[in-house]
Parts: sequence; structure tokens; C-alpha cells
Amino acid sequence: MKGTLQYFTIDKLGIYKRGSDQQLFESSEAVLDSLIEWFESRPDLVNTSTMKADKAKGQSNVYCCDADGANGEYVFVLWNELTNAEDEILTLSKDSKPGKAKVTSGVDSKNSIPGLPSYYWVSLNHGLVATIHFDHAMTALSALKSYVSNYVQNYSEFAVTHKDDENKVIGYCDPDDEDCGLGYFKFDLKRMVDESTVEELTQKFNRITKVVRRTQKAVEAVELRGFFHKLASRQIKRGLPKNREAFVEVEIEFTPASEDDFKAIVKAYQKEIIDPDKYNNLGFILKGSNGKKLFLDGKAMKTEHGFDIVRRGKNPFKASVLLEYIGKKQVRLVPNIQVRKKAA
Repeated sequence: MKGTLQYFTIDKLGIYKRGSDQQLFESSEAVLDSLIEWFESRPDLVNTSTMKADKAKGQSNVYCCDADGANGEYVFVLWNELTNAEDEILTLSKDSKPGKAKVTSGVDSKNSIPGLPSYYWVSLNHGLVATIHFDHAMTALSALKSYVSNYVQNYSEFAVTHKDDENKVIGYCDPDDEDCGLGYFKFDLKRMVDESTVEELTQKFNRITKVVRRTQKAVEAVELRGFFHKLASRQIKRGLPKNREAFVEVEIEFTPASEDDFKAIVKAYQKEIIDPDKYNNLGFILKGSNGKKLFLDGKAMKTEHGFDIVRRGKNPFKASVLLEYIGKKQVRLVPNIQVRKKAA
């Protein structure tokens, strides 16, 4: 089955000394191992959520279907609930006329959890997280970050609560070391970039003539947001072509004022990971390159792979099956770029 992997660098994952980027103890593996042990102890799937969603704020409940890990390599299969604040999932008739929608209630959400799975590979050995998208699933990077962070805060043995209020977390510690002190928990990811491309562009920053933003088009208007919006303010309005994916490339004349100016753009891009499913990649055109575009993700940051594994009916893949397969295929699945060997 064809799957698409998109890679992110682990910037931080674990419990850190206050006011420092140094871990309080070797906590990355300890946190993930603890999460899997907790998951395996839950009586049923509905009790695997690590936070109750506030649907009035657009949040959704996230559960864990399966998880497995060994020797710094982990696979998590989450279940993303798709219901509204009234715990309903609604359907819309395709032949409804605009302004006269025919909406009916969908499945029974009292006894089941309507939703879709999402798959994640966490590799502490390679310092990366990869989302794995299959046609039967969705990609939700924020779901994994939220799920892990809320587990550590709400359920883990690492959380230390106030002596007068057990619901107030005052820090995190090594439960096996009473003298280690308190720290803070952090799970931060960055877009993985092609370091060789970044190095080349850094050396030639004064030859950059244009900055390019590539995005997958899903609506009538593509709006530039975040730091990129500061470079230009415009919208692209075109009809969607039929029967094929639609992409938009926006080119803006721009030359960084300095090497630090260029590095600041790369840093901002790395932190912009809200929509990993979209091809919102960032590229540059150099003077004298005949319009050739150099994108920060090179060719390896998002790859397709034919997974030789079997899905049983409508069920998600087993975490153990994916983990074993990834272990055998790591040479092909790990991006061939410069990455840190261990999570910070």
C-alpha cells in the first residue's frame, strides 16, 4: 500500500532543566516508554484520551488505537474523533442545491467514535518524527504533539503537583531520583530542511532575487500568512482544474539584506508546521540560474513509499507491524541528510 512520509526534526522532547536547553535526566525514551505502558494499562479505547476536548473551541478528542516501541524507535496510531459539540457527525446530500442543503445525522456516536486514524513514526535515534499518510487515514501532526504533552501533564509519573492542589502541576522530575529537582516538559518539532541546500543559499544569499512559496490549492483563494505575509500581501484567485491536484507557486522579488536575514527566514519556515499535508514549501531563485528554484526541503523531506504490509479489513495497521517494517526498511526510509543522532 502506498504511503507518504513527511519528516520533522525533533527540536526538544523530554524534561529539561529550568532556564536551560539541557535535559534534567535522560527523559526522551523514558517519556515515550511510559506513555506506551500507560496505554497498555487502559481498560478500553475511550479511556486512552489524554485530554477532554473543548469542542466549542474547535478541538477534537484524540485516542490511541495502538502503540509500540523498542530501542528508541516508536510507532503511534492515533484515532481522531470527527464529531461536533453535540457528539454528532452530520452528512450532506451531494445533490443539495446551494443554499438548500439537506443535512442528516450520520453514525451512532453514543456507542462508537466516528473518526480516522493517523500514523506516526518517532525515531530518537535519527532525531525525527515522520507522519505517515495512507488513503484510509488523515495526517494531524498537532494531534501527536498534543497527545504526548497532555499525557505527561495529566497522567504521567513525571508530573509534580502542588501539595494543596493535586490538579496544579508545578513541574516535572525523575520519579526515581528524589534529588533531581524540578524541570519543564517540552515537545517541539521543526520542519526538516535539506542542510546542503540551506548551506548553499546561505553562502549565496546576496544572489537571491526571488522567494517562492509553493502550496497545494484547496480553496478559491490562497492567502499568504505568517512571516511570509510580511514579504507581500496578495491573493491568487483561479478556478480549480478538474481531475488533478492543483498547486500554486507565488514568486516575489526579494533579496535578503544579510546572511542573518536569510537565516531568520529559514528559522521561521522550520517552525511553521501547522499544515503538514499542504505543499507549502519555501524556495529561492538565484541570479544567473535561469529561473531554477531551490526549495528548502530538497527532494527527501516528503517521500512516497510502497509499504509491503497487509491491512485487515477496515482496521488501522498494527503499530507492531509498522514498527517491524520500518526497522527493516530504515535505510530507505530515513532521509539522506544531515540530522542529529539523538533528540536534544
